[in-house]
Amino acid sequence: MNEKQTKRIQTVQFAPLSEGVKSPNRGKELNSIDDVNLQLIVELGKTNLKVRDILKIKPGVIIPVDKLAGEHVDVVINGSSVAEAEVVVVDEKFAIRITDIVSKLEREERMND
Repeated sequence: MNEKQTKRIQTVQFAPLSEGVKSPNRGKELNSIDDVNLQLIVELGKTNLKVRDILKIKPGVIIPVDKLAGEHVDVVINGSSVAEAEVVVVDEKFAIRITDIVSKLEREERMND
């Protein structure tokens, strides 16, 4: 390379981050997204089936899952378990009653399993 083509390389210098910065809108951040839709899934149970068994499924076929009647179910929001609940019937429709909120530490432990 000749002198005109030589590039100068420098290390980037950033100002230090200050830890005590307070936002004037602190606490209002969540209110700004309170109308965002999230996918909530209640998992009643799981099972593994072979393709031949899936092809035999017809109305009236009972598929056993790994949960027992009366067991708690997991409440999953965007792929992360956030609560436990029990299935209830309200006005002849299934619903859930939240029984326990999963702590942040528990969620992190479950993700690492």
